Parts: sequence; structure tokens; C-alpha cells
Amino acid sequence: METKHQVAASQIVNVLPFVSMPEQLSVVRLRTALRLKPPSVALSQVGTFIHNGDEIWSFTPLPILLSSLETIIDPSLSRSRLRSEIEAGSLGRKVLSWLLRKHFERYLQRFGAQGLFIEGDPNAPRAYFHGQDGRARSLSYPTRDSAEACRNVVVQRCGGRRPWFKNEGLGYQVMALGGVWGVSIDPFYIFTGSDAKKPLPFAAQIERSNRWNGRDAKTGSGHLTFWEDFLTLGAPLVDLRQDNVDNLFLGRSLLQLPRQLAV
Repeated sequence: METKHQVAASQIVNVLPFVSMPEQLSVVRLRTALRLKPPSVALSQVGTFIHNGDEIWSFTPLPILLSSLETIIDPSLSRSRLRSEIEAGSLGRKVLSWLLRKHFERYLQRFGAQGLFIEGDPNAPRAYFHGQDGRARSLSYPTRDSAEACRNVVVQRCGGRRPWFKNEGLGYQVMALGGVWGVSIDPFYIFTGSDAKKPLPFAAQIERSNRWNGRDAKTGSGHLTFWEDFLTLGAPLVDLRQDNVDNLFLGRSLLQLPRQLAV
């Protein structure tokens, strides 16, 4: 049975807010399936995009998309749309959330060299640290005070011939809460086998999760402060910009917002 404190905690979402977003999206209509595009059509200029049915949605300006995808799109059915117009409908908010999540995941890829692995499940997006060559992993990262901190993000918890590891990770979702778009952050532990990468079977996850998440509350301030510092590189803003998209930033300070504000 949940206590009042646990119920209250479950109704709070920890969010890195978007402080700047493009005011327009480009929506281009495909004349042929994207998988059938000719080799001459390169997607490098398209940037991050969503393939939504027979449309591509992107923050990349429409003229660039029309030029890059000229042979496979219908320009008469392609247009720029105001973000405010898209946010007005539930379907538009869903696609916008999807697009913003892909931009955030593109940003997360830069941490791959530090062992952060993006699992890639669109229904339950999450990332967690892999061990280093089958061993534990520690890393240094800048804090908001411009100091260097060190954290053990993969820790061996059993020795012998069948060791297992406790790996830090985070679940994330892009959502609008009370008119604020942001990336919700949900720290967790995942438990891996002798390679310090592959998750243990479900039953073993549950057994160890009950033990360790009870000792180290997964939404504890230490976990959230680490992810806040690590993801922002100690900077005041998280820069999600890319070529031709120059107005996309997350703030570094986590907001705690009621979950029922989600739209």
C-alpha cells in the first residue's frame, strides 16, 4: 500500500523545461514511401524529423526541405505551420512531443563515449550506463558551481563467477505541463549481468529493484542533481540546436510540476 508521501511523489514530474523553441514547423507531403526514395535523395540536409504517415515533420525551414526532397514530395501539399496552431490539437501535440524527443535523443548520443546507452523503445524511452569492458564505470562531470565531480554510475554488486552490476539510468518523456514544454526525467537503477551491459531477467530485476531502490530513492535529490549536472554539462542551457535549427534550448534547472497538468 502506498503511503501519502509516495502518492504525492508519484504525482510530481521532474522536468527540464524548454526555454526556447522554433515558432514554426515544416510539414511536407511525400509522393512516395520514404523507404523507396532514390539514392540521389540524401537526408543529411533534412536534419531531425518525424516520418508521420505520408508526411515529414521537422523544424528545418520549408525551403530547405523542398530543395532536399524535391523528387519525392508534393510541394503543393507542403506547408509551414505555426507551433501554436499545432499545439492546439491533441494529435499535433503528440507529433510535436515525438519530434522534440528525437531532438533530445540526438543530444543524448554525445554521451555514448561515456557509456550512456539509449535503449530505443519509443513507448518507454530510457537510457542507462553500460559498464566499461565488463567492469564498473566511474565518470567525472562538471557541476553548476564549475567544479568537477565524480560518480560511480555502474557498480559491481556480486563477485565470483557470476557477477552482476547496478547501473544508473533515466527514463524520459517530452510533455506539456501547464503550458510548459519540457523533458521529464525519471532516474532508476537497472541490473545487468557479467558483461555490465545486458539487463538481468525480469524476475531478477524485480528482486534487486525492491532491495536497492528502497535504499536509494530513485527520485532522491542526489540522483536528480547528478542528472541535471551531467546532462547540462554544467552550463545554464542545454543546446539542442543543429544545422538550420537555431532556436532550441532546454533550461538547466529542474521544475517539479503536478502530473495532472499534462496535456
